[in-house]
Amino acid sequence: MPKTPLSLLLTSSVSMRMFLPYLERNKLPWRQKAKEEGLPLEYPDPDEWLPLKNYAWFLKKIAVLASENMPIEVGRETAIEFKRLEYGYIKAGDDLRQALESMVVNSPSFSRQTTYWVEKLNQHWCLCNKGELHPSFPGNEVIEWFRLSFLIHLCRHWLGPDWEPYHVHIMTSEKMGRKYEPYLFKNTVVIYGQPFLKVELPFMDAFEPLASVPLKSRDIQEIKLLADSYCHLPTFNLDWLASLFGVTNKTLYRYFKNHETSFAQIRNEAVLKKAHTLLTASDDTVSDIAYRMGYNDVSNFNRAIKRLTGKTPAQIRQTIIAD
Repeated sequence: MPKTPLSLLLTSSVSMRMFLPYLERNKLPWRQKAKEEGLPLEYPDPDEWLPLKNYAWFLKKIAVLASENMPIEVGRETAIEFKRLEYGYIKAGDDLRQALESMVVNSPSFSRQTTYWVEKLNQHWCLCNKGELHPSFPGNEVIEWFRLSFLIHLCRHWLGPDWEPYHVHIMTSEKMGRKYEPYLFKNTVVIYGQPFLKVELPFMDAFEPLASVPLKSRDIQEIKLLADSYCHLPTFNLDWLASLFGVTNKTLYRYFKNHETSFAQIRNEAVLKKAHTLLTASDDTVSDIAYRMGYNDVSNFNRAIKRLTGKTPAQIRQTIIAD
C-alpha cells in the first residue's frame, strides 16, 4: 500500500518569522489563529517548512484584525533585514544588480513555491516572480503584496526612498488588491490579474545575469537544471532562454544540436518530471497541479500530458495508487 501523498505546496518558516515582529508589536492574537490552522507556535528552526495553504489562511484571518497596510509594512521591514550584512545576502559595496542576483539565488531558502527571475520584457529589464498558489486562494493577496512591498523597498535602498516603477504587473485581482495600492504607490500603474508579478527596473540596460559565461562553455546539465526550475513559467520558451544567455535563437539551436537534443525535448522532460512528482507525491488536485504547471485550463494540461505520455494526469495518479 503506497504512502498517502502530502501537499508539496510549502513555504519556509522564515515566511512566518517575517510577520512575527509586526504581529507581536501590535498585540495581535496570532498564536490563536496559528493554532486554528495547525501551524507551529514556536519558530526556532529556520529550516522548517510549513503547508502554504494553511499559512495563507492564517494570513487571511490575521489580516482582518490588523491594519490594512500590514503586508506593506512587513515587506518594508523584511527588505531592511535582507540588507543587513550579517545575513550574508548582500555584501558591503554591492550594487542593485548584485543584490537582485543574490535574491534570485537565495530565494529557495524563503519558499519552495515561488520562482524569482530577471527578464527583459518590451526592452525593459524586469524583476519577476510567480507563486504556485492560485491568485484567488484566500490570503494569497496578502502574500503577494508582501512580496511586492519587499521588492520595491529593496530597490529603494539604491534608487532612493521615493522611487516607483512606471508599471507593476500583479497576479492578484483588482478587487482583492486595490486597497493596498495607496500604501506603496503614488504614481505607479498597477495592472491586475496578470500571469506573474513583474516590476520594471530602471538603469539596468547592461543587466545580463547569465551572459558572463559563454554558452559554449556551459554544460548541458546546467540548461536542464534551468528547465527544471522554469518550465512552468508562461514565458519559458527559446526566446527567453536565449536572452538569458545573451545569444541568438540560432546560436542556442546549434548548441542543442551539438548536444543531440532540442529545446522542446528538454522542456518536455522537465514538464513531465515536475508533473509526475506533483501527481505522485502530493495530494493536490489535478486542477491545482495544472495551475502550478502554468496551465489556466485543466483540459489543456490533460491534453498536454496525454500527448507526452499516452496517459491523462488522472490515469498516471491512478496507476501509482494501484501499484
